Amino acid sequence: MAAKRPASRRGKASTAQTRTAEHALLGLLAESGDDGVHGYDLIKRFADGALADIIRIEPGMLYHHLKSMATRGWLITTVERQASRPDRQMHIITDVGQASLTTWLAEPVRATRELRLEFLVKLYLMERLAPHQVDQLVEAQYSVIDNLIASLEQQRNALNSEDPDLPFRQHVHDLRISQNRAARQWLLDLQCNP
Repeated sequence: MAAKRPASRRGKASTAQTRTAEHALLGLLAESGDDGVHGYDLIKRFADGALADIIRIEPGMLYHHLKSMATRGWLITTVERQASRPDRQMHIITDVGQASLTTWLAEPVRATRELRLEFLVKLYLMERLAPHQVDQLVEAQYSVIDNLIASLEQQRNALNSEDPDLPFRQHVHDLRISQNRAARQWLLDLQCNP
């Protein structure tokens, strides 16, 4: 019997990217309200808006995400009849989709590497949908990063002095600590200069 292969990191990244893309779509649907939005308009908003600086969604993947989200009950699709043009599909967020979006937006990311994609999408949507909650999100994220720094410093201090790879291990920890300190400073700057 063959040994079970561990999940690849690429699979985890793809799952995180999918979750972020789908919640970005939910945010755009929430912003559109009860009128809904056409898939083409969503594509334009990803290509031309500030989200393009953070995340890119190809048209084929956008429609794949919309179908997946509809299966989970996060959106409904209605058909808008047009006299001289093909019918248009309009996508509207459901209460279940809104609840998922609200929960996702309020949660800070757990790893520093998630700041550049997931956290930035959350920040973008929070500023548009619930600007009064931006400070809470930033403070929660600051706390997570602060805890990561403390944990990394403890790990560095606990390194085995007899380990022949000690200097390299220290470099690794120093880099991670520096990255988290830079992220913490960026979050502090966000709080000071909204």
